[in-house]
Amino acid sequence: MNINPSLGAHGSAYSSPQSDTPKATGKAPAPSFFKQLGGCFSPCLGSHASSSQQLSASHAQTLSQNYSSNIQGTSRTRQPRAPSPRLSDTPMKQALSSMIERERLRLQGLSGGMFSGIDSADAMIGRALTTKDSNPKAARFSDDEFLAVHLYTTCLYRPINHHLRYQHQDDVPPIVEALKSGLAKLARDPEYQVAVPLHRGIEKTMSDEEVMKRFNSGRPYRDEAFMSTSTDSVIANSLTSSVTLHLQSTSAVNVSPFAMNAYEKEAIIPPQTPFEVVGLKKMHSTWHVDLKEVQDNADGS
Repeated sequence: MNINPSLGAHGSAYSSPQSDTPKATGKAPAPSFFKQLGGCFSPCLGSHASSSQQLSASHAQTLSQNYSSNIQGTSRTRQPRAPSPRLSDTPMKQALSSMIERERLRLQGLSGGMFSGIDSADAMIGRALTTKDSNPKAARFSDDEFLAVHLYTTCLYRPINHHLRYQHQDDVPPIVEALKSGLAKLARDPEYQVAVPLHRGIEKTMSDEEVMKRFNSGRPYRDEAFMSTSTDSVIANSLTSSVTLHLQSTSAVNVSPFAMNAYEKEAIIPPQTPFEVVGLKKMHSTWHVDLKEVQDNADGS
């Protein structure tokens, strides 16, 4: 989940590779093992070599050359498996692939080129589609919609929201539209509508002046990007540095059945959803902001 607009709750979720080197037993194989092995792989001697004639040197050399030639020929003709057409059969998937690879390069730059923190586009899209196919509830979505909803709940929320808040990227709009479409489908189903208070932690440190200015009670509060929230205040509080939002929303939809981490109890609010600031107080070192969704006016006020 990414209920933090600056860093979020997602980091690298990839486990470290485990060594598969077998442990040494300290025992040498029994001599009979090699005899059995020879019996298994010799096409002429079979498993009863002791009762058969030995191969001549020239015959053995010919067999050796033939097997070597066959093995080499197989290696030369074997082609790598082509990616599934399903990974890139729509403009949105192509845009998603472009965005993922761009984010990989960005993260590699931050790490000095040592690692990206995320997998390749084909791997991420492929795993997400496998998740969709195994989840009966996901049948309501097109591939594009599910990919947008599911992958937004990973670290890929960053390039999506950065595009909406700060800098336009040509490959992101198709992803945004697919995400909006998927959320709209969920919003029409009472099962995914959220009637409980939501919480959103902001890890970015804000001065008292910034908080007062941003959450001015005299005008609606809007976020240009998607807002990730949680029905669990503990999760939101774990990400909070200086500000926690407490929201009552009629537009939020529960995406936890389709999220990377269902335990985060994530709900997403669409961009530009208007909220009224109904409470603002500072407790200890943390600001608590109470927001209530209001009807959107045509003039944006």
